[in-house]
Amino acid sequence: MLYSSASRLRPRQNLMTRHDIPFLRNWPLHIMIAVFLLIWGWLAFWPVVRRDWLLENIPLAAFIVLLAFMYRKVAFSNLSYLFITIFFILHTVGAHYAYQVPLVDDWFRSIFQTKRGVYDRLVHLAFGLLILLPMRELALRVLRLGGVWAYAVPFAAVLSMSGIYEISEMWVALLADPKLAAQYLGLKGDPLDTAKDMSMTLFGVLIACGLIALIGYIRHKGRDTE
Repeated sequence: MLYSSASRLRPRQNLMTRHDIPFLRNWPLHIMIAVFLLIWGWLAFWPVVRRDWLLENIPLAAFIVLLAFMYRKVAFSNLSYLFITIFFILHTVGAHYAYQVPLVDDWFRSIFQTKRGVYDRLVHLAFGLLILLPMRELALRVLRLGGVWAYAVPFAAVLSMSGIYEISEMWVALLADPKLAAQYLGLKGDPLDTAKDMSMTLFGVLIACGLIALIGYIRHKGRDTE
């Protein structure tokens, strides 16, 4: 009886960990896409600064197109897609409010008596925290890396993506409107803003690496004790 119960549960559990589910049958991913599109569509109406919203959505659209093309050849697990969807939603909220989210930033300013908000920092932290797992899946399945390299390569990949984003963001802002570039980039008078954003990504990656290593260790110990 216990065996049959476990066998019935296993396919459902695999829906979040498998990476070979045909798209038309991958209903958890369909739900994620629907939720994201609903949130994106709702927030697309009357953004705080329409120009900034458009600029922020350029890299988002490019990322989504890349994921769509990758699905047939190199699909992620639904757990990774869930993490990616959460990051997309956080970014979409930030884009709507020109990365000055009242609920979060006003609370932070009132508590810590600062002029600068914190939402954009949290999104950079989330990028490192949430995107490491998809990069690790690529390292394990495509590059077939193991040991420390299965952490080092995704670690470097996420930080590289963060740096490329900051550079591309700068050039997009300069080409769109050089006079308002600093405002769009969110520097707010802080010449170290870009370095601090990338530092938040670094912290997120370190936390993610630690959590994945801890979960792997616990699972390994659990199998040893069976």
